[in-house]
Amino acid sequence: MIYRTLAKFVVATLCTAVLISQTTEPKDSQLVEAKTLIRQGALREAIELLRHIVEAYPQDGEAHLSLGSALSMVPQRNEAIKFLLRGLELRPGFAPGYTAAGMALARLGEQDAALQVFERAIQIGEKTADVHFHLALILASKEKFTRAIEHMKKALKFEQNILKKAHLHFLLGKLHAEQNSLEIAVNEFKYSIELDKTRGEVHLALGVAQKKLLREDEAHKLFKQAVLLDSENSTALYHLSLELLRRGNAAEAAEHLLKAHRLNPHYQPIVYNLTRALHKSGRKAESSKYRQKLAKMLKADNKARENAFESARLHGEAVSLEKSSNYMDALQKYREVLEFEPLNLVARRNMALVLCRLNRWEEGIEELQAILRHYPDDAETARSLTLVLDQMKGVEEGLPKTTR
Repeated sequence: MIYRTLAKFVVATLCTAVLISQTTEPKDSQLVEAKTLIRQGALREAIELLRHIVEAYPQDGEAHLSLGSALSMVPQRNEAIKFLLRGLELRPGFAPGYTAAGMALARLGEQDAALQVFERAIQIGEKTADVHFHLALILASKEKFTRAIEHMKKALKFEQNILKKAHLHFLLGKLHAEQNSLEIAVNEFKYSIELDKTRGEVHLALGVAQKKLLREDEAHKLFKQAVLLDSENSTALYHLSLELLRRGNAAEAAEHLLKAHRLNPHYQPIVYNLTRALHKSGRKAESSKYRQKLAKMLKADNKARENAFESARLHGEAVSLEKSSNYMDALQKYREVLEFEPLNLVARRNMALVLCRLNRWEEGIEELQAILRHYPDDAETARSLTLVLDQMKGVEEGLPKTTR
């Protein structure tokens, strides 16, 4: 675990500190320039400059951390992690460095490592909204809502920017809504609106919560305001339309649903309620057209479910064949899976690794690289590619082959 590695870091030596103090001025101006380039989106130029800084100041932790963070945005996973860890090693007591490293690791899909790094930042004294905010997001993604709420509250305590505070109240409301604490969620959404009245998504979230609490009149007003603030939000249009239908205003509901359907053509509840609204408003021919469209969508869904079932069966067979070292048959089964589900990430990755086991290294590596082009944040595929490249080198040097 990266956290265990962090626990072994030692304080930089006195002579290193002297070296840094002697060269701080030109280095600092270059770091400022690099950070400006990153903010402007000029990542390649920033990375090139940061590489020069690291080369010139090899004991500077902040330069390593900045380079690691920039590389995580490209992303160049392995190099990014290398520079991040080196930066933390050089500055083990630098709490903002842990926050920056945690954000970069989260960007690379290393959620568990990021979680530990953020927690370490707090342990050594980091008191910023950012560290608690990002920690809360990771905890929420793991459905650890109680702890996520705790850190979101701490983020609110440290945040001074009004608009950011509004956003934090909104997210805190969503976390409470996930736990079905609707009254608390309502209060958080209201706090958010008091600080920033311009965000349609907050009015929508408050409306949904009020609707669940059976406060239909309040929900109706909020849905109207959400659409007024963000007329391109298909979810807001949909919820407003349901309220209009319930109130007997089918004609207006139909117009909102037609727009919602244009924005989100594959969401079946929109199409279903559109058929109702059109029928009730006397537009029966149009209603019939959308009923036919809904029938086709349902048929396609049924076919997709059948394909998913068959794909799961074949995938199970492929895994069993692979475990029994029957790689040729496993390869064929994975290919059959991909005929049903060409975007099945796990099957495609497994097929690539089987190709490597069959000494078809170039094909396997090409498959893994193709996955990363489509899914650059997929940490498991990145790890697999690194392992395969190392093992291919080992095979070339006559070492034993172990692809997994």
